[in-house]
Amino acid sequence: MARFFVSRKNVQDKRATIVGEELDHLRRVLRLGPGDHVTLFDDAGWEHETVIRFTGPDHGDLEILHSYQTQRESPLYLTLALGLTKGGKMDFVVEKATELGVQAIAPFFSTYTVPKLDQEKIAKRTTRWRKIALSATKQCGRTRVPEVSALCDFRELLSGPWTGALKLLCWEGEALQTLNQARAAAGDVRSVLLVIGPEGGFSGEETKLAQQHGFWSVQLGRRILRAETAAVTAISLVQFLWGDLG
Repeated sequence: MARFFVSRKNVQDKRATIVGEELDHLRRVLRLGPGDHVTLFDDAGWEHETVIRFTGPDHGDLEILHSYQTQRESPLYLTLALGLTKGGKMDFVVEKATELGVQAIAPFFSTYTVPKLDQEKIAKRTTRWRKIALSATKQCGRTRVPEVSALCDFRELLSGPWTGALKLLCWEGEALQTLNQARAAAGDVRSVLLVIGPEGGFSGEETKLAQQHGFWSVQLGRRILRAETAAVTAISLVQFLWGDLG
């Protein structure tokens, strides 16, 4: 059954209203209409089995037949901070991070970031990443769409509101501890900020600055991984060690 996102404010009693791009997808892409059954999920963690009663150009009205809460979210609040990469690699990571249960995605640029984007391109890419996160949420059965924040500078990222989070910086230093060793040292945590560098990696100054902000430097193994591979690998390991994988 097709799944669509609806804001909780548009759910009242046994009625729900769908608008915007979700309405367009329902009407124009899937060509659904009155009498068809669809599943809605909202930003409060609820799913709703519904039947379409009306669709128009501005909104659709659906009757809620049954509502329930699901347990598909990880107990770990995991934020992925990823250095801006070339081409469609960011699209890939946003999709897979969503499937793996990341709660928030924070793209950033740093010293060795390769793509140089103007404000218009940044805005377009951010909008695209948010659409990808929504689409992946619908596909994998989650009820919460990861928040994709605006592109920021690495130094701005380090100074963010990460109180209470275990802050992990992944890079290729051979003498660094592994994630498994970090798990043993940190114990149980409920929030992790996971930072993956761009294709060019981090500068020495950036790694020192991260350590000054309380980041733990960790490595993912003896081999050097591409940025998108490192992101998927690190997310999977973090969810295995502290979250709900495995």
